[in-house]
Amino acid sequence: MTFTDDLKFGNQYEQNCCVRLKNPKITVHWHTVPIAVTGDGNLLNGIQIQNTLTHQHSGMAVQGLFYAIGHTPNTSLFQGQLHLDEMGYIRTQSHSVATNVPGVFAAGDVQDHEYRQAITAAGTGCMAALLAERWLSEHGLIQEFPTDNSGTPIPEILPENKEPPTVHGSSGLNSEPVVDLTATRHHGGYALRKLYHDSDRLIMVKYSSPTCGPCHALKPILNRVVDEFEKQIHYVEIDIEVDGEIAEAAGIVGTPTIQFFKHKDRVAELKGVKQKSHYRDIIQQYL
Repeated sequence: MTFTDDLKFGNQYEQNCCVRLKNPKITVHWHTVPIAVTGDGNLLNGIQIQNTLTHQHSGMAVQGLFYAIGHTPNTSLFQGQLHLDEMGYIRTQSHSVATNVPGVFAAGDVQDHEYRQAITAAGTGCMAALLAERWLSEHGLIQEFPTDNSGTPIPEILPENKEPPTVHGSSGLNSEPVVDLTATRHHGGYALRKLYHDSDRLIMVKYSSPTCGPCHALKPILNRVVDEFEKQIHYVEIDIEVDGEIAEAAGIVGTPTIQFFKHKDRVAELKGVKQKSHYRDIIQQYL
């Protein structure tokens, strides 16, 4: 394909493509899709491609691969709520990340069609967080948590006077559910509350939700770790959709999150999926 000097482009992205295509070190394979990659067991060394017109397969020797996942922002759910431009990017105020809706701020690639870099996304993310905090404070909506001398939030999630759930026995009378203080594995907010006040063991709490993919990946990892410390710790699983009040008070903003409690103090917290050694090291530290 040949480009002429008078060729007009509709946006900056096309202009950038034009400049790159004129680079003699760049070869563009038109009508081509990747099929597979090959390697020697350690490093990438080739890629299999297919021509979409002839359906012919061929191979190329390469040392690197970069996935371009597209330039269409996933903002369709905001149509009719936030101002979007013709490309679907969220419009923000000049030199700001504020949108047309008070208290709503946009950061990252959904509002940046110029740079689309991790470092610029992080910068606008910081701006959005600061402006959101300021907006919440100005409207009396910010919630603060007391901290101890170490700066760790003091857990207020397990008050002793919290009414426990009731279980209907065969007699028709209500009775408290039984929590075995000698057992290692437990489920639910009431079990956590009981262990928190009555057990001297280290308590490891996993906050998860049924729709959380990483939570399912983490489950076998934690099961193996807990097996190593049978009868030495308590492991409590909390479904944030069932025990939302506890999760909210604990400051859980994403799943999976693992919190560790010892003598009513929260001593550690891990977010996301970590290697077994991370959980094992914390447990051994507080046994």
